[in-house]
Amino acid sequence: MNQIGTHFMVNNGQKERAANAVEMIVDEKTGIVYAVYLSSEASIGESSELVNLAKFNIMQPTNVTWVTVFDKNSDFGGALLSECNIIDLDQDTVRVFAVNLEMLAYYFKDVDKRSLSVGPLREVKFKRCDSAEALLFSKDNINDHISSLGGHTFSYLQFTTAILKVDGCFYTTVCGGNRTENFLFMKSLDGEEWTYVSLVKHKVNYEAMLAYHDNKFWVMCRNGEELEQAKKQQNLIYSEDGIVWVNSDLLLETSDTRPYLFNYQGGLYLAYSSPMPSDYSTVRPWRCNIHIGRIVTREGTEIFEEILYKESKFGIVYYALKDWYGKMIMLYSSGELHPTEGLMGGWSQGKDCLNYAIIHSQEPILTLKN
Repeated sequence: MNQIGTHFMVNNGQKERAANAVEMIVDEKTGIVYAVYLSSEASIGESSELVNLAKFNIMQPTNVTWVTVFDKNSDFGGALLSECNIIDLDQDTVRVFAVNLEMLAYYFKDVDKRSLSVGPLREVKFKRCDSAEALLFSKDNINDHISSLGGHTFSYLQFTTAILKVDGCFYTTVCGGNRTENFLFMKSLDGEEWTYVSLVKHKVNYEAMLAYHDNKFWVMCRNGEELEQAKKQQNLIYSEDGIVWVNSDLLLETSDTRPYLFNYQGGLYLAYSSPMPSDYSTVRPWRCNIHIGRIVTREGTEIFEEILYKESKFGIVYYALKDWYGKMIMLYSSGELHPTEGLMGGWSQGKDCLNYAIIHSQEPILTLKN
């Protein structure tokens, strides 16, 4: 059985019928996971009525508490939500982001780590440079700047899911929807005002996943194929300064779902999906498996060394992975809660529950002798 092994549903399945687009942080001092995800209590799939936060200890995933951070009705007059995200702001606070899909603009709320009390709704700001005026972080304001640079404007708006903190500064990529020719690389000192750094010219479909390793920023662009006959593509790029970007030599046959770059045990790791036969399950055939491996450079060429492959008829969608002292922990959406519902274009969304699993760990520090 190739399905992911022991896992626990960490969304509130008694109330929620959809849970997807997850991102998480782990408090290094407490081992507490703070995971944000799009949710609906009314419909299955990508219906995005709420942004909820789940809090649990990595060793006690069945003891979960939840709080609603954004509500489409009370926050945005009924406008749907999308592209939630989270950063570890300080020892007491996490900051949660979401997009108002009617305005295509970013907002945030701060959440107390202990009480899960939620602060007021506030606007995310965009700056063209350090000395520029701070504007609403909206598609229109972003597109005005992209147009002035001669770039391909956006039809959508989203941060990468993993916002990095390097030397006290936050970094993210900003993407613009389906099949764009470029994305933005941006920085922030406080997670509220985000300043343009560079326009990166590379094809990307919705997400440009960001990691920092070996004194370089690495980006894996979602730019795969939905069909079984997918071709290998060069979607991994890197930069030492966030301004000049270089194509790596890594070639992978990826399907059209979100990949994930992350650091694990001192190495740079990648998780991605590949095409499967269309009769494998009712879940989209490009969202039913996951490859996990390390990216290494040998003689100037990047190579993917796979350490784990899993597949599931219920789907393995929108995954996020972190290193916790040698444990590779993972969150992902699947269609296990309502496996016969939620069809879209003949395929199940596979996004009605949020699962947590420990999928890989190093040898224990202590071993017992006979």
